[in-house]
Amino acid sequence: MPLPADFDQQCMYTEDAWFLTDWRAEPEAQRIVGLCDTTRLGPLVDAQRPWPGHPKHLPGAVVIQITGTLGQLFAAYLLDMPATEGWVGFGTHIHSARFRRIGEIGPPVECTATLLAKRTLRDTVFTRFGFLFTQSGLEVYRSEQTAAWVQSGHRGPLT
Repeated sequence: MPLPADFDQQCMYTEDAWFLTDWRAEPEAQRIVGLCDTTRLGPLVDAQRPWPGHPKHLPGAVVIQITGTLGQLFAAYLLDMPATEGWVGFGTHIHSARFRRIGEIGPPVECTATLLAKRTLRDTVFTRFGFLFTQSGLEVYRSEQTAAWVQSGHRGPLT
């Protein structure tokens, strides 16, 4: 299904940096799955110069940005920590990351975030996610990452 209509108020970035077109929540599995249209990745792919054995591809920078988008979706809609109630998140650690193959331009990439752990220390909520990105059934990227979430008095973006 399409991303939530109010996600533009929950996300720290504008829509051109979400890189996801659809998503589904699987609360019982503590998981969300997003779909990345690799034909709409913008300037980083447009700027790639193909070389023999190195075609235009899904850039690592976009992969990391997608993990942030997945984290914001997860926080706002599964953990009840929406930005419109003051919650902001920051990636703090990439514990492990592995790019198994080049993500091709063309076929969509299925991007999964699974909550592995959540704990609160003082006024900060720490989440640890497992990420798995696949394309045509093959693993492209896998990682474990931590984010810290804090709540302030703001109620959404300033602009």
